[in-house]
Amino acid sequence: MQKIIYLITVLLFASLITGCDKETEPDPSDQNDTTQVETLKIHSFVFSELDPAVEATIDPDDLEIRASVPRTANIRNLTIEVEFTEGATLSPPSGFAYDFLNPLTFTLRRGTERLEYTAHIDYSEVDDNDLFSVSFPDLFRTATIEDNNVMLEVPFGTDLSEILIEMEISDFATVSPASGDVVDLSNPLEIIVTAENGDENTYTLYTAILEQETGVRAFWIPDPSHSSFLTSYENIQEGVALAKELNFNTLFAVAWAKTRTLYPSQVLADNSTYETAREGMFTPNYSGPGGDPLTDLIEVAHAEGLKVILWYEYGFMARWGTAPTPQNDRILAVNPHWAGWGISGGDTIPTNYNNSDYYYNGYHPEVQQFMIDLVMEAVNNYNVDGIQGDDRMPAMPRNSGYDYYTVNRYKEEHDGQAPPSSPSNTQWVRWRADILNQFGQDLYDAVKAAKPDVLVTNSPNPYPWAFDNLMQDWPAWLDAGNVEIMSVQCYRYTIEAYRSTINGVLHYFTNHGDGNLQRLSPGLILYGSAGLTDANLLAEKIKYNRSVGITGESFFYDVPLNDERIKRVIRAMYPGPAIFPDF
Repeated sequence: MQKIIYLITVLLFASLITGCDKETEPDPSDQNDTTQVETLKIHSFVFSELDPAVEATIDPDDLEIRASVPRTANIRNLTIEVEFTEGATLSPPSGFAYDFLNPLTFTLRRGTERLEYTAHIDYSEVDDNDLFSVSFPDLFRTATIEDNNVMLEVPFGTDLSEILIEMEISDFATVSPASGDVVDLSNPLEIIVTAENGDENTYTLYTAILEQETGVRAFWIPDPSHSSFLTSYENIQEGVALAKELNFNTLFAVAWAKTRTLYPSQVLADNSTYETAREGMFTPNYSGPGGDPLTDLIEVAHAEGLKVILWYEYGFMARWGTAPTPQNDRILAVNPHWAGWGISGGDTIPTNYNNSDYYYNGYHPEVQQFMIDLVMEAVNNYNVDGIQGDDRMPAMPRNSGYDYYTVNRYKEEHDGQAPPSSPSNTQWVRWRADILNQFGQDLYDAVKAAKPDVLVTNSPNPYPWAFDNLMQDWPAWLDAGNVEIMSVQCYRYTIEAYRSTINGVLHYFTNHGDGNLQRLSPGLILYGSAGLTDANLLAEKIKYNRSVGITGESFFYDVPLNDERIKRVIRAMYPGPAIFPDF
């Protein structure tokens, strides 16, 4: 009986187990099964804030994310939008900005599952390959670029075999030849700009050599207190050699300053307390082979093809800083009536400009004759190429003319009427300026009567300043034809000021006289209160002159020409000789 009961129990248990197995077995035909598990992975990795958005590629096997973003993007601050398996977590999370300068790891987790993706982000290669500028520092010039042609103009005499070239090109591109290379421009030069992606853009550089210039290239040589040029034969040789090396063709050598002369002057001795003609020289003990510095200067300069023009720097001016008197001035000691007198605030004062430049009486016929005799002494005794007045001859300050001689002359010509008390009275200014203009004509006539080939030149200040302050009416000189070279002192310290001054000079110069721009050799300052002139500024001034048709310059003064910074500019601007104009 017990065996029967055990058998029945076993059968019932087996039946229950079989029934349970059938209930848990899935039905292959059941279409609503949700027990499938999605593979853990990142689906997309997008820089959505870029315009346009950039989507990375994802390697599911190597677990690497790669993308290239534009150069304009900040690779150290890029926001990402990431889609990945539902239910998983991403670290660092989506929706934030990260630094992708170096590879960055993103970890994807779900339960115990874990995947690590490495993001490699770089910049897209750029296809820009443009040439923006081509410059030549040693020539102080920049080429022009039109389409794929590069054009450069250089002065006559430029050596094209070894030229430093500098270029600006598209970012991330390269250029051949490289910027900073030395190249040969004797033939057209190919310049190839290669983009980062390898695209090439070829430009051709053409160089044109300009015609030889005709113009006055000069510099002033001041008295020995400022320059040693004229103090010895050796210094004269060195100075002329420098002028020749730098392709100058004219020297303006000081002949009269501070009551002294460059050459032995009997005219000066006869009208001063100097006992001999030689005593009044700048260098009375000069011992060169010619016996005096002017003789040696002319011989050495002419041997090198340079003109020598005598610069009567002080003109009618007596001294600087203090008023001249018979006690402190060698000329007034003999001729006290030559003193200039002016007016200021109703008081009679020594004639002066700016309380520093004190004048003899340039209206007095004896003073005028002294200056003409001083000039003619050199013209007759030496083989000079020209003579030069400046901002002090013919010139007189506006406050002048109130001395005994000039007042009485005015009265004689105006029915006994005294000169106006205002120095700026228009009629009074005109009357005095005409006296100075007549002196200029008399000087010109005297020089031409003695030696017609000797040039009469001048270096006044720009007009109308020269007229308003020193009664220099140089447009009238041009109309009269009694000045053959004009070296207007355009001493300016910015290119803007220089251009403005030159434009003003050109206005008067081209509307008076024959308008021949070869007569115009503007004065450029090499050394001022701020020190040596900037080399680039100097180059820009010369280039501006050429752009407006001016083919020469006069530099103040010789000493700065020995500085290598200035030499570099002159060599670039004057690489070959210029033809001296035939007036």
